[in-house]
Amino acid sequence: LALDTSHPTGSVAVVADGEIAGEIVFDASETHSATLMPAIDACLCASKRTIPGIDLFAVVSGPGSFTGLRIGLATVKAFAAIRRRPVAAVGSLELLAAAIPFAPVPVVPLIDARRGEVYAAAYDTAAGTPASLLDPCAASPEDVSALLAASGIAGPVVLCGSGAVRYADQLRAALPPGTAFAGPRWAVPSAALLAALAAERPPVPYGELAALEPVYIRPPDARLPRHAPLRPGGDGRP
Repeated sequence: LALDTSHPTGSVAVVADGEIAGEIVFDASETHSATLMPAIDACLCASKRTIPGIDLFAVVSGPGSFTGLRIGLATVKAFAAIRRRPVAAVGSLELLAAAIPFAPVPVVPLIDARRGEVYAAAYDTAAGTPASLLDPCAASPEDVSALLAASGIAGPVVLCGSGAVRYADQLRAALPPGTAFAGPRWAVPSAALLAALAAERPPVPYGELAALEPVYIRPPDARLPRHAPLRPGGDGRP
């Protein structure tokens, strides 16, 4: 069972023996907490599977929606802990790049991080699976070209992800001629592809799930006021 809650559009998939048994894409623009569980139930029902029959859980670890990532990881960790099953986590940028295999030039996934920034990374997918060329980071769209150049990427690239869609004009002006934009179809991660990647990497055993945390890249937007009156015990009461 694989699920992605890193974007306003979420997805859930069940994969068995390398075949997609079911996949559901859902609108989570308001809150993942209200839409994720119904999507999981519907996907399991459509694929004729149940939680006790799941051998491996997969989840997108980030970066992306702060609240979405927490909800996704909490849900998967709860299922895995109860059933004593392992969890495989895959980064959202790597997952986006994996949707463009065998590319002749580097694939650069960009996720809209708001506040005028994108989450960016670069991968070589020539062999079919992503190999990292630039570690995930946060930057302004105008700085993406400099980041790629500093990583030795000087020629055209393929851009994908919500950040590439939103900031297409700025990016087109800054990047080398021949750069291609994958478009909206490749702007959202796929839970079915997540399951395929998860099956190829060592998972986190259920006994070590506490160490599995979201990858935020930058601090969350929501913070306590600097002078918030909290008790030393940390229970939140003034």
